[in-house]
Amino acid sequence: MARTSDPSWPTTGPGGWGAWHAAEEPPPAPVPWYARRRLWLVVAAVTTVGYLVVGGLSTARVYWEFHRKPTAWELYRAAAEEVRNRWRTWPAEKIFPDSVPYTSEQNGIEHAGRVGIAPERGCGTGIDAAPAAVLARYGCRALLRATYVDQMQGIVLTVGIAAFPDERSAGLAGEALAPADPGAAGPFLHPLAFPQTIAARFAESARQFATADRAGPYVVLTVAGQTDGRPASAVHKPHGGWFQLAPEVGRNIAGALALPVEPDCAEKQEWKC
Repeated sequence: MARTSDPSWPTTGPGGWGAWHAAEEPPPAPVPWYARRRLWLVVAAVTTVGYLVVGGLSTARVYWEFHRKPTAWELYRAAAEEVRNRWRTWPAEKIFPDSVPYTSEQNGIEHAGRVGIAPERGCGTGIDAAPAAVLARYGCRALLRATYVDQMQGIVLTVGIAAFPDERSAGLAGEALAPADPGAAGPFLHPLAFPQTIAARFAESARQFATADRAGPYVVLTVAGQTDGRPASAVHKPHGGWFQLAPEVGRNIAGALALPVEPDCAEKQEWKC
């Protein structure tokens, strides 16, 4: 059967047999300018709301931080920091009171009187080179000294307070500085003598007793002798009992300095909560 030339049949060649002509789709209509404007307005509005929400949350967080009560850990940390800084925030007369109690040989309570306070605070001043190196090794921040006499004015002693960054450093330094024999004279804290006072004769040669202890982030060093200035080499029969007041006076001073006090947020001049 012969093929007809019916135009309904596709022809061969380009666009002919097997090729079907599809209607071309018109190009998409451009987005109107007002539609694009609405889109940007929506984006700007969402962004603005986001910033407002973040800003509001941040403000609320800051307000809450400044108005909430401190936690137990924050109170502990504040108290510890306050103790560590007392060596420079407390007046010298508060660190070294005029009178410090101690136990007499008869087990009564007597009081050592303060003669004077050293003006310098350097860790290498007022101490021999070997113990000064120990202080430096463990991060000493300051060395404060004051001299006291016992109530009968026969014994003179110098108390040194060495401040450290923390209790661990102070503990290690205290162990390294503690004399094996308190009654054996050796390199240690220098006696602090004051001319024209009862402690005027307290020279290095007059050191007969030395101790080291720790209280919080502080190491307390004491050296003691007799107010007449007799050298340790001239004492043939040591009387260690005479000098037991020295470490007790030192512990009482350092104990008050290291006593933690819980922050009181009501005291605006003293605490900032």
